[in-house]
Amino acid sequence: MKRIKFKCLQSYNALIVFLISALGFASSCDIYGGKMYGTPSADFIINGKIEANSTNIPVAGIKVKMSQQRMTDKGNIPVGIDSTFSDVTNGTYQVRANGQFPDNQTFKLSFSDIDGAQNGEFEPLDTTIVFQNPKFSNGSGSWNRGQTEMEVDVKLKPKK
Repeated sequence: MKRIKFKCLQSYNALIVFLISALGFASSCDIYGGKMYGTPSADFIINGKIEANSTNIPVAGIKVKMSQQRMTDKGNIPVGIDSTFSDVTNGTYQVRANGQFPDNQTFKLSFSDIDGAQNGEFEPLDTTIVFQNPKFSNGSGSWNRGQTEMEVDVKLKPKK
């Protein structure tokens, strides 16, 4: 009797192992290319040139800070995303917000002269940049939508 019971349990175990294996292989083969999880993302790039308001001469050493308002439990707070300094020879700059949701986005740019009188002293400037209906390029056609760029040239006023 014990021998029959043991053979029966062995048969059931073999059947269960076969069924689990078959179901595992069947569910791992997806003819539609598999499932993807995540959030679409894109890079927002702002390029530009900084010049003196009165002379149109490029200004070097200006700190450019890119930030964005984020909703928290304490309300909206600015979150720094990227910062750089304007180029020494031609006053150009580039800041990026990588991995943002590919939709309309609003960023704040702050321009401040932190080197003192080395290249002249300039008033700080804050401006808001809105990417309205952005067009993306160089995406993967999947979650990565690519990048979009905007050119923002500014003229800084000298300090009095």
